[in-house]
Amino acid sequence: MTQSAQRIPSVRREDWTDEVRDVFAINEGREGWENGSKYNLIHWFANHPPLAQSWLKYNHALVRGDFPPQLREIVILRVAHRYQSAYEWDQHVLIAGVIGLGPEHFDAVIAGPDAPLWSDVERLCLRATDQLCLSHDIDDPTWNALASAFDARQIMELLFIVGSYSMLSWVLRAVRMPPEDVSV
Repeated sequence: MTQSAQRIPSVRREDWTDEVRDVFAINEGREGWENGSKYNLIHWFANHPPLAQSWLKYNHALVRGDFPPQLREIVILRVAHRYQSAYEWDQHVLIAGVIGLGPEHFDAVIAGPDAPLWSDVERLCLRATDQLCLSHDIDDPTWNALASAFDARQIMELLFIVGSYSMLSWVLRAVRMPPEDVSV
């Protein structure tokens, strides 16, 4: 996909209200409140502070839940790949790198659940992700395998991770979110 101009511009500094600054502070604290976010997504999200605050608090709870962080990042990267969300891919490659995933994992995410690198549980999560992205459902054998590997909370989080990052990928593509100028 060719990147074109951002369709909804980010909030300009001269237009920052306290409500906009509160959005910046959700993830970045006082530094964000004073200087703005270091992320294009957050500056864009600040166009709608009530939506931004709700989404960011929800997402914060989701990514700090019970689902294992490496599996979470593999799933998010698979969603970003499937929906060709360059912004989401770039951000989560950085996040995944911090928790121990490397280039071989990113290549395997692109290859899919049958890549030889994956463990059985990683393969299972990727298969469930693909099914949700393609058919918006999970077949019984995959569901039963998930139920054997994870508790109900973790399965719920997996479902919401795939659903939430699918939606975010669509939004980021639709608004033509530009990549970050610097790394996380």
